[in-house]
This record gives sequence, structure tokens and C-alpha cells, in this order.
Amino acid sequence: MFTKLGILSILAGGVVGVFTVISRFMQADNIWVDITLSSVTGNLAETLVDAVSVVFIQNSLYTLFYEIPLGGSLIGLGVIFFLISLFFKEQ
Repeated sequence: MFTKLGILSILAGGVVGVFTVISRFMQADNIWVDITLSSVTGNLAETLVDAVSVVFIQNSLYTLFYEIPLGGSLIGLGVIFFLISLFFKEQ
């Protein structure tokens, strides 16, 4: 199951990444250019970053939610799913 989730996540990240690159190349102003995880989660991202009191973790969460493009986040999630699938035997 984690292998399938990893493949789907990497494919989705690749599709979003391709559309982002094409939009930036064409200098078009649409949703793909500046989409991040915070634009998908909305106020949850701000609430989560503000709820953490440790500065290092707060800075890491801010980078994850506001600076990394959505395609990069999905590809990273896919890699994490692949690593999890290495340790758990699928039935």
C-alpha cells in the first residue's frame, strides 16, 4: 500500500512540477506558479506553525508550508512512503 501511495504521490508531484515550470517559462500568472502547501491547507498551516513553541521546528514548518512548492512536497512525501514500504511487508 505504501508503495502505491509513493508512486501516486511522486506522479502527482511531477505533474504539478511540470505545470509550474511551464507556467513560469511562459510567464503566465495562474495558480500553478505560486502554489504551496499553505495555499492548500489554508489557516491550518498558520495555526500549526504558531502552535509550536520551539524555534527550530517552527522555522522548519514555516519552510515546509510557505516556501517549498507543492510539487516538491508531494515528491518528498512519495519518497517517505517508499522508505516506509521498505520496512513494512505488504500482505
